Amino acid sequence: MFRSNVDVEILEAHSDRECAFYADYLVQQIRGTAIKNLQGRNVEERIKNINAELDLLIRKKKAPKNFAAQMTTAFNSTQLPHSYFRWVDKNDTRLCNWLWCYLKKHTNSNSQDTETQHIPHPLLSRLSSQPFLIEKDNNTDRYADILNAFYFGELTAKHQQDVLEFLKSLWFEVEADTSVTDWLGDSNVIQWQWAYSYLQNVKTRPLPMAWTSHRDNEKREIVITTIDLADNLDRKALLIDKMKKAWSQKKFREKSNGKKPYSISMTQNTKQKLNALAEEHEMKINEMIELLIQNEYNKRA
Repeated sequence: MFRSNVDVEILEAHSDRECAFYADYLVQQIRGTAIKNLQGRNVEERIKNINAELDLLIRKKKAPKNFAAQMTTAFNSTQLPHSYFRWVDKNDTRLCNWLWCYLKKHTNSNSQDTETQHIPHPLLSRLSSQPFLIEKDNNTDRYADILNAFYFGELTAKHQQDVLEFLKSLWFEVEADTSVTDWLGDSNVIQWQWAYSYLQNVKTRPLPMAWTSHRDNEKREIVITTIDLADNLDRKALLIDKMKKAWSQKKFREKSNGKKPYSISMTQNTKQKLNALAEEHEMKINEMIELLIQNEYNKRA
């Protein structure tokens, strides 16, 4: 990175859009700025050249030492106001998880995932993927990354607003489906672990896991986000239905403790005698039958 020889602030930039703003600002505000010195093959090279030109202008006393701060303030004033992000509630874990993972998926132009080949909005790829390079595990950090995807990207404020409206509409559809959030208990860790493992072991058209973790307290959120990210509604509904049925079967097997129901016919008189025996022994009907069979079997020994 460029280092000035005088005690001045250094400009930093995250996008070509930001570099272009600084270059234009210098040309418009400082006479004698050499436009040819403000170019570069990439953001890093371009901001380095802009800093070098600014340093030269300051040395020639054509610009004040704090001009970099003035330029940064001017650029920030062109960014989309935070009020447009008000619907992104940073205290809403489900929303932050979904939006963070959704933007990570659709801003990563190098992804080999075939499901990312279709971009649901043409401007999504112009947001910055830089904030999503490091995994985050809390709402505060994910919320900051969401904002920076817009602020570090190449979209104008107007186009940022368009994308936000698209995401807002999409989220309201996702949020309305509470089939999984209502089903997963708030404190049933065993159910979270099972559902997490179930999604990992789906063989036919599996859903990509939102993220993976060994921490049990994250698995409920991972399951919810993985389902929320599914864009095929029929496939999503089918998977949820199969998962719920598999869980119900598991609970039934555990409850029956290996026992299976059998149907037998008997006369009313026999049924009354069986009821009397069960009541006398303070047992359930099935327990009484098991006892009678076991006693009779033991006589054979």
